[in-house]
Amino acid sequence: MTPPVAALSEPPLSQQPREDVYVVGRAWIDVDDHDDRQLDELIFDACSQALRDAGVRRHQIGFSVTSSLDLYDGRSISNALTAPAAAGYLNDELRVEGDASSSVVLAMAHLISGHADMAIVTAINVPEAGSTAEPAVRQLREHVSSYTFDSHMDRPVGMRAAVTLGMHAARRLDSGAVTWDRLVDRTTTDINRGAVSGRGRRSPVTADDVRSSPMAVAPLPQLMLPAESAGAGAVVLAYGVAARRCPRPLARLTGWGSATGQPPANRTWLDEPAAAAARAASKAYERAGLTDPSTVAGLEMTDLSPALSDELQGALQLAHLPDQAVNVSGGVRANHPGIASGLLRLVDAVERVSDGATGGPLVVHGVDDLMGLVSGTANVFVLEAS
Repeated sequence: MTPPVAALSEPPLSQQPREDVYVVGRAWIDVDDHDDRQLDELIFDACSQALRDAGVRRHQIGFSVTSSLDLYDGRSISNALTAPAAAGYLNDELRVEGDASSSVVLAMAHLISGHADMAIVTAINVPEAGSTAEPAVRQLREHVSSYTFDSHMDRPVGMRAAVTLGMHAARRLDSGAVTWDRLVDRTTTDINRGAVSGRGRRSPVTADDVRSSPMAVAPLPQLMLPAESAGAGAVVLAYGVAARRCPRPLARLTGWGSATGQPPANRTWLDEPAAAAARAASKAYERAGLTDPSTVAGLEMTDLSPALSDELQGALQLAHLPDQAVNVSGGVRANHPGIASGLLRLVDAVERVSDGATGGPLVVHGVDDLMGLVSGTANVFVLEAS
């Protein structure tokens, strides 16, 4: 009788070798209707800025990952156009049709596996909607979202990303888990922070402006939904010695985690919409050796609805953070460039860490929101000063 083969197992994340990945360069470009650059020109400019910020040349990049979606770009194979501009010419490159935070995870894995010393992650969200104004971009995104739900097997009638947010907010308001005043206050604060930081795409508002804004999907008015926008950005990642040779590493990525939410048929996406973020955070903190999340000094998160904000913050084990330490940039209600949002959240956090005034690590949360709260892949990063 053949003896059973012992199951292969990995050591706990906390016992695995500590990864040594740094963000060494970053760039972000807001796109509006007055910008006449083509898609590849925008990507080239973003990547050029990030490479200059890192103090490295294109030939030093060993791996290129681009986050984009053909349905937004209005092209059948947009990667053929964008890859060369994203330092992918005669190089290892691929495209991810998902949030840019997933692309960052993929690039980190490529570096840690020893296949390259430097990688560049590019994200582009310039939908072919005829305008970069918020209503036009949202209309296209919601149209694409409705088709993302499987049209043959599991497509609830009328379901789209914003509807999932409205269903969740209605349930939380009815149960008393959140109050209307809390939703208004959170929205007002986020929009005004973005206006002050310079990254926001919305003008300053008052609480009355939020209350009186047109209804988008009950009970959420338009200003409570993410501020849909267009933009392009890039980050340069480096590993080990290559990172330490860069002129000015901006931040160290000490931990990361990834987890996917539930499909439409599983109602836990509505009951526990932050469950994937909680699992991703647990992995990220274990990799980072972060045994006490109370030492975290700040959070940039993709809270798609203000009804989700406190719930998500708790799932990330960061309920101790005061409001002024959460989404200092304004978050998604100030600027939400769709599939590129995860990269913008990371850039915002990197800039805070590189200033040296955070007093502790920062946590970044990104999520693929094409189906709203359904089936989204949540990614969590821990950033520390370099």
